[in-house]
Amino acid sequence: MAPVEAGSRIDRIADAAARGSDVWGRSVLAPADRDGDALFGPVSGAAFSAGVETIYEGYLVHHGARARVFSPPDREQGLLLGDYLYATGLVQVCEAGDVDAIAALADLVSLAAHVRVTGAGVDGELWLATVRHLAGPRTDELAEARDALRAGDTTALLALVADADALPLLAEHRRLMGDA
Repeated sequence: MAPVEAGSRIDRIADAAARGSDVWGRSVLAPADRDGDALFGPVSGAAFSAGVETIYEGYLVHHGARARVFSPPDREQGLLLGDYLYATGLVQVCEAGDVDAIAALADLVSLAAHVRVTGAGVDGELWLATVRHLAGPRTDELAEARDALRAGDTTALLALVADADALPLLAEHRRLMGDA
């Protein structure tokens, strides 16, 4: 378990959720029980980092073995908390005024959930390719990779993240998801 640094992006997500609702506050893990820190947010660029990391925490609440800073008491509250985190993250991204970024993240959330459920095993690669796209340069490669992925072909997506810098990020994603 990787400890969370005091005052980290993850702590700020937990604190904001707890301030927003007593229900979410009861799901926040004690600081000593928190696991991990910002993963995909820093890759996305400063304008999107907070929103991406909040959306990713929602994804972990919905689909992961456990989230980094939340432990909802049951599946229903987990689904509501995950949805809250998705919405909060999208609002944070909206502050940048980048409609293409919002569309890319909305597509990411739905396609990554689909990939997760179907067992294609490339949701981490999809996350990484999307946040790299947000940081730029923005090309048609991500859209083409997503289209191919929807058709069952992972080749183009895997090519977007076939580098040494991707390995630790993908390994941490797999650990958080319970796939490692």
